[in-house]
Amino acid sequence: MCKMIQRLSTLKNSRLLTRVLLALFLVLIICVVFVGLDNPTGIIIGWLAFMALFTAWVRRWRKIRYFLVLLFVSFIGAIVLSGLYVEVALPLAGWLGGVNATQSTPWRIFHVIVSNLILLFTPVGIFIGIVGGIWLGISRLVAQRNRGSAGGT
Repeated sequence: MCKMIQRLSTLKNSRLLTRVLLALFLVLIICVVFVGLDNPTGIIIGWLAFMALFTAWVRRWRKIRYFLVLLFVSFIGAIVLSGLYVEVALPLAGWLGGVNATQSTPWRIFHVIVSNLILLFTPVGIFIGIVGGIWLGISRLVAQRNRGSAGGT
């Protein structure tokens, strides 16, 4: 059991974990390409892929503030991006391209990119922000409790 804990500890502290998470991201993205994002299975696989990517990115964060910023930026970013899409891009496309502008291939590409950014980044950013903040808060409370009980004995 002790050997297993040591192996997990070395995996956690090494660059190998980053490589594993990035490889997992790539594998899951390939799965999303084959499954598609137009069904619940594809959306869940997409969320898992971006969770692996975000985990590789935030795994060394040691401040709760960073996770709260990620949570806030993900939430506000989705609102701003949706607002820009509806209030700026859609009227601009109608003004430049006429009535059938939203039926054109460039608009469809733009629509898919913006929709997928909102769909994949927002829930994962909010989830990682909440879980990371709670995880760091609990781990700090436990460490503080252990320090206090060790010094008092």
